[in-house]
Amino acid sequence: MNQGYIPQTLDKPEQFLFFDVDQFIIATSIVGVGISIGSMVVGLIAGVVTARQYGKLKSGKHPKFAVHLLYWWLPNQFLSKTEATPPSHIRYFLG
Repeated sequence: MNQGYIPQTLDKPEQFLFFDVDQFIIATSIVGVGISIGSMVVGLIAGVVTARQYGKLKSGKHPKFAVHLLYWWLPNQFLSKTEATPPSHIRYFLG
């Protein structure tokens, strides 16, 4: 029997040009750094390449993949503190 494709969500993720929003933020940040150091072309190339590589990294993963990475790799001060989720530095639990 032929297995069909089952989408994870019914809505398509928000996009700007051909990038997802989080890829666009990465690309514009790197282009901004390139402009500020006086090398716009290098910043543009580096921004597009980095955004493409990030897109390949997150392909096939959860739509909020970047938020999950931030939770695990940044200290608790950068994210909102909730009572339902434990701090990310506690990796092992009893029970």
